[in-house]
Amino acid sequence: MVTKAPRVLHARAYRDAGKWWTIEIPELTQPGPGGTTIVAVGGAVTVKSIPGEARDLAAVWLDLDPSEVTVEVTVEVPDEVRQMWDEGATAEAEARAAVQRAAALRRRAVHELRHQGYTLDAAAAAFDISYQRAQQLANSKVVNA
Repeated sequence: MVTKAPRVLHARAYRDAGKWWTIEIPELTQPGPGGTTIVAVGGAVTVKSIPGEARDLAAVWLDLDPSEVTVEVTVEVPDEVRQMWDEGATAEAEARAAVQRAAALRRRAVHELRHQGYTLDAAAAAFDISYQRAQQLANSKVVNA
């Protein structure tokens, strides 16, 4: 017996004016009156119920068992909120890069002092760090920042 892979569809879900979520599956259409196109549209009460509702909508539209269809849902938010999120992700990536650069510079500073003959005690005192931290930095690999 050959098991058929479920059909994969894509849906978008967004909040309407009320508490409901609207689900659209743009791949599922049919001709409407006057040359219009009808798109498969459904709803969900909670965000957690969106995947199941989308799958059920597709199954009914295609006259299939729900197990025969998979719907990948994208939850949409207002553009200005998405932009805010994306800017936050960019800022976080820049901050991570800055922290990595700072760590590399500190390792190089301790390595340079050691190269110039400073003891670990002297490096720790110069940078106001513990002897153990100076030792960690001295024993770590130096990467150009």
